Amino acid sequence: MAQLLAIAMLLTLLAPQKQNLPDAFYELPEQVREQATLIVTGTYGEGRTPCIFRPDGTRVWSMESLIQIKKVYQGEAGGKFVYLDWFDLLHRGMRLKRDHTYLVLLRPNERSTQSIRKGEHVAFWDALDDKEIIAIVELK
Repeated sequence: MAQLLAIAMLLTLLAPQKQNLPDAFYELPEQVREQATLIVTGTYGEGRTPCIFRPDGTRVWSMESLIQIKKVYQGEAGGKFVYLDWFDLLHRGMRLKRDHTYLVLLRPNERSTQSIRKGEHVAFWDALDDKEIIAIVELK
């Protein structure tokens, strides 16, 4: 009898543990969930970049968008922010709202992965693009 109890306890300990991901994660199709190598929740923010001086003397600004990381569920993030390509979000029809919390599933390329792990600031032209963003879901 003691052996059965020991086996039951061992099997319980070896069973896969739930990562306590938000419910929104489990509402996504499994094929989408499996693609992600970095899963975070965070608050969305956006703003314009510093002034860029052009050779003809004109000045321009671009838009910068980011997720301020609150929790990392999978993967590594060494900093407080993940930078997203604002134009790709716009072209994808994703109208994220400032100061709202989102579940973000990403599959960054090798260069982006290194920047995220180191917590580096990323210029808007090197931000995560459409190919690296798997899904973004607003959390209620």
